[in-house]
Amino acid sequence: MTFDEEAALHASPGPAAAAGAPYADSAEHVFDELQRLDLLLVRALRCQRAGATADVPAHLRGLVIGEEQIESLLARLDFVGDRWKHADALQPALARLDREIDALRARIDARRLATERGGALLSLPTLARHFELSAAEVDVLLLALAVEIDPLYETIYGYLHDDVTRRRPSIGLALQLICRDAREAIFARRLFDADGTLVGRRLVQLGEDPAERPAPLPRQWFKLEDSVAAFLLAPPLRRVAGAALIDTVASRGELEIDAPTRSRIAACTSFLKRTRRTGVVVHLHGTSDSARLGAAEVFARALGRKLLLAAAGAAKSPESLAALRRDALIGGAVLAVRLDEAPAEHDAAQRRAGAAGFWRELAELREPVLLLGADEALSDVPPDVRVWRLAVDAPDYAARRLSWESAARDCAASWDPARLADLFGHGERRIRQVVELASGIAASRDASASAPSFDDVLDAGRTMTSPQLGRFALRIEPRYRWDDLVLPQDRTTQLKQIVAWLRHRRVVHREWGFGDKLSRGKGLVVLFTGPSGTGKTMAAEVLAAELALELFQIDLSSVVSKYIGETERNLSEIFRDAERSQAVLFFDEADALFGKRTEVKDAHDRYANIEVNYLLQRVEQYEGIVVLATNLQTNLDDAFMRRMKQVVEFPFPDETMRERIWRGHFPADAPRADDVDFAFLARQFRFAGGSIKNVVLNAAFQAAEEQAPICMRHVVLAIRSELQKEGKLCVRSDFGPYFDLTLRA
Repeated sequence: MTFDEEAALHASPGPAAAAGAPYADSAEHVFDELQRLDLLLVRALRCQRAGATADVPAHLRGLVIGEEQIESLLARLDFVGDRWKHADALQPALARLDREIDALRARIDARRLATERGGALLSLPTLARHFELSAAEVDVLLLALAVEIDPLYETIYGYLHDDVTRRRPSIGLALQLICRDAREAIFARRLFDADGTLVGRRLVQLGEDPAERPAPLPRQWFKLEDSVAAFLLAPPLRRVAGAALIDTVASRGELEIDAPTRSRIAACTSFLKRTRRTGVVVHLHGTSDSARLGAAEVFARALGRKLLLAAAGAAKSPESLAALRRDALIGGAVLAVRLDEAPAEHDAAQRRAGAAGFWRELAELREPVLLLGADEALSDVPPDVRVWRLAVDAPDYAARRLSWESAARDCAASWDPARLADLFGHGERRIRQVVELASGIAASRDASASAPSFDDVLDAGRTMTSPQLGRFALRIEPRYRWDDLVLPQDRTTQLKQIVAWLRHRRVVHREWGFGDKLSRGKGLVVLFTGPSGTGKTMAAEVLAAELALELFQIDLSSVVSKYIGETERNLSEIFRDAERSQAVLFFDEADALFGKRTEVKDAHDRYANIEVNYLLQRVEQYEGIVVLATNLQTNLDDAFMRRMKQVVEFPFPDETMRERIWRGHFPADAPRADDVDFAFLARQFRFAGGSIKNVVLNAAFQAAEEQAPICMRHVVLAIRSELQKEGKLCVRSDFGPYFDLTLRA
């Protein structure tokens, strides 16, 4: 090695300050600690150079093992102990260095105490207190921190390793620096145990070179975890990988919870502060995800902490959960885990094993931990875990209505606060967010708009609460209106009663008090029954459009699973997400999922009946609209039929209705020839609305290909294709005077 390492280290002394003067910040303290580390490295370098052999050139040291070096090793009687034995000539210099190190340690401690007496906190001592670190463990952290600041240390570490490729601090190097004899070094190996503070609490991570695996412990290197390095160099911790660090103290706005929930949280946190109870897992349960998150923020704020919010997937292993615990501690935060985001696993044994490991890690915590999830999330809790439960509710209707009225006054807009409060379960903070989004929608439509319209607010509210059902459902954009439906008058009246039920439920349930008598069943379950193509899906679109709600058609193939319990899990996810916006859930061919329960003959029958029973409960709990469509009403379970608020039968259209359907499927802008005989088409062909739509669309594409208006020939050819698709013959008696048109290509 050609450079003077001792001169390089002494050339960068720590910040000059009067003895006992407080530190200006954590960085100044860290630099002083690194100056002490420099002296430890100087001591090690002197010992290293004193034992260097002369037959290896300096520029090849670490790459070549010389004969003189081998002879020196063979001459030793104590290979282990000799590492800490130094020549007599070196002892005075080492003694001076030791005195200088001790003096610097005393000056640093005096300044640290002065800083803490002034009320300021320094990152390194704070970290040491949080994790109860010894002085040796603090030195290990400094060894790893040094390379995060200056690459010079990598070169020095390589020299001390006698290997230019090993530029990270190793466990062997750490033992050499912090220990004074071989016996002490043997005991100090415990600092790097897997269940020790440094490694087990995820302050440092261990590694080894691929070519050396498995490497002995002294040759393994270690590195500071990123969040630890960030905290030591620039406190406070501001960002955590894989989780959200929320400053609840700074955000004083209203959150998505009601007043009783606030009171329960205040009582709970007051008890925790008064009794200093630790290691408690608090389960915040409720149907609203935003309410659970708001409750977690209020809980953390009451304890004077930030909130570290993580998905269950980020805490699925003991290592990842330990990392979250570490970041919560150094970030001054309460850890909150969203259990509802845990990925489903088909193997029940694997799921139970993962849950057991999760709970074991939580049981070792000394700080409160929040779990945000549904009621069933605590089914696997071991008996040795202390769990509290707090029910969480979103702001009630009256509070939401006041917030919407306030927002409307601020915008000088004429909205319907009662309708908005009924449709969306938002609190004041989310309402402001919805109004801002609506303002953007209005501005993109009309730059001169002074305030968003009611439709803009509805659009923004749906956007903010749109369920994430991509895996289970198809979102349908409602395009049909009342004029598009062709039904008998009494059926149309039934559909309008359904609209009136949802539009006025706030009056009936809240203002008139009927809701106080109902623990469940506040939603609306309706059955559409009738042959295929008679307008059941169209009617669902009309309802969604009239009520300004989103419509989702559930994909039964993705919901029903062969794995026991998986169907219920999927249905739970569907209803939980849909409840945020009270979307219209449309189950087509519902008899496949809502069929009659069977006699239990084997385990499959028993679990199939469990699925039906779960559906019965979940449908009643849903406060939105559930539309079931079936061609075979007799196949539905009787228990479902009792829960139907309305049953709408969609009859096969008669001749008069068919003519209306034929005419209605031709848009006003479509070019149509005068020879299209609607009366004939309705009289001769017993098509349902779905088939008529297919025929008209097929004819339109034929006309477009010929660049001509849609004429009777195009329609007749399209009818021929539709009959052939259904396996029927084209006979002259059906087509009458237009039969010859079927023979033309």
